[in-house]
Amino acid sequence: MARWIFAVLVLASPVLAANKGCPSGSFANQSATGANPDFVIGAGKSLAIQTTATAGTATVIVEISCNSGTSWAKVANSDMAIAAAGPASLAVSVLQPVCRYRTNVTVCSGCTVQTVYACGS
Repeated sequence: MARWIFAVLVLASPVLAANKGCPSGSFANQSATGANPDFVIGAGKSLAIQTTATAGTATVIVEISCNSGTSWAKVANSDMAIAAAGPASLAVSVLQPVCRYRTNVTVCSGCTVQTVYACGS
């Protein structure tokens, strides 16, 4: 009986986002549309987020949440249209970052998207 209860709890548990730390790191790779499960909390004087398409084409936006991830909003002018054939990599930077930031793949055609970030001090 205890095994069944444990199995139900494990299967019903939501996938939690991973808080990534500064000064630099990477998010989970994506090969479909949707928000990245990883995020970074803005720290320092700047934040740069770079996406790279290693396959296919994709459009990626950067999103911000100032209410602990309850809701997310697009960062203005953060659209990055990338293709493995070029431009394969684009970046967005934010001065005086606050709150949480993540990427969201809004268009994907056979894509594989990698994201790295760095916080400036």
